[in-house]
Amino acid sequence: MSRIHKFVKDLAKARKTPKEIKTMVDTAFEVNSISQSQIYRISALVKAGKDSSDKRSTNGRRKVRTDDFIEAVRMYVEADRRVTMEELAIKFETSINTIFYMLTEDHKMKRVRCAQAFLKLNFELGLGFLDKVVTNDETCVSFFTPESKQGSSQWLPKGSNPPLKFKRQESRKKQMRDLPALSPDEDLRHAAVFKGVMNMFLKKFKEKRPEMAKRDWYFHFDNAPCHTANSTKEFLAKKGIKVIDHPPYSPDLVPADFFYFPVMKKMLEGVEIVDKSVQKEWTRVGRAIPEDRFREAFR
Repeated sequence: MSRIHKFVKDLAKARKTPKEIKTMVDTAFEVNSISQSQIYRISALVKAGKDSSDKRSTNGRRKVRTDDFIEAVRMYVEADRRVTMEELAIKFETSINTIFYMLTEDHKMKRVRCAQAFLKLNFELGLGFLDKVVTNDETCVSFFTPESKQGSSQWLPKGSNPPLKFKRQESRKKQMRDLPALSPDEDLRHAAVFKGVMNMFLKKFKEKRPEMAKRDWYFHFDNAPCHTANSTKEFLAKKGIKVIDHPPYSPDLVPADFFYFPVMKKMLEGVEIVDKSVQKEWTRVGRAIPEDRFREAFR
C-alpha cells in the first residue's frame, strides 16, 4: 500500500469528508497526486467496513515475460492454430494485451529473418533470381459487385441531369478463385483441396514453362492457413519445391494482392455471374489485362 493511499485511509477512518481529504492530501503531497474519484472510492469502502487496501501490485497478473513463458505460448499456438487470444489469456493467466504484444514482437523478428533470407538469395543468385520466382494465391470472388461511382461516371452535356442509378447490394454468394484460374468448385481454404490445385498447377507449369521447370525455381505464397498447414509443407517437400518464406502480416508483398486481384475484381464490377460462368469470367478478365500493365506493376 502506498503512503498516499494509507494517508487517505487513515483520514477516512477519522471521519473526514472526501473534500477535506483532498485538500489535506494536496497540502501534504504533490497536487493531484491522487484523484478525487479514488478518494471517494476509498472513503466509501472504509465507511462500509470493507477492505480498501491497494491491490494494484498484487493483482495476480504476470509482470515479467520470461523466455520460458514466451516459449510455452508459442508451442501452445503451434499445437492449435485456431486458439483465440481470450483462450490464451485464460490458459496462461495473463492479459490479452500481453499476448498481442508478444506475438507482435515475434512477428517483427520473423519479418527480419525473412527479409535477410530473401536478400541472401538475391545476393547469391544476382538479379536473375527474380525471374526464378513463381507465385500463387487465392481470393474470394463475389457473384455480383455493383459498379463504383467512379466506375459508372460519364460525360454529360452542360446543364443536363445525371442518369438514374439504382442502388444495388453486393451478392452474398461468393466463390474462391486462385491465381492461375485452376480452382475446383471446392473450398480452397482447406489444405486437402489446395494440394489438388497445386498438382494441377505443377502440371500446367511444366507444360507452359518447360525450360523453367527443369531449372531451379522458387515458389512463393502468403501465410494463409492452407499454405502453412503441415500437410502442405510435407507435400511441397516431397515434390522438392523450394519455398520462399513470407513475412507475417505483409499483404503488400504478395504480387496478386496488390495488383492482379484488385484489377480483375474492378473489371468484374457490374457483371452478373452464375455458378457455371465463374471460371469463364475469371479467365476472361485475366487474359484481358495487357502485358504492359504487368511490367508497370512490378517496376
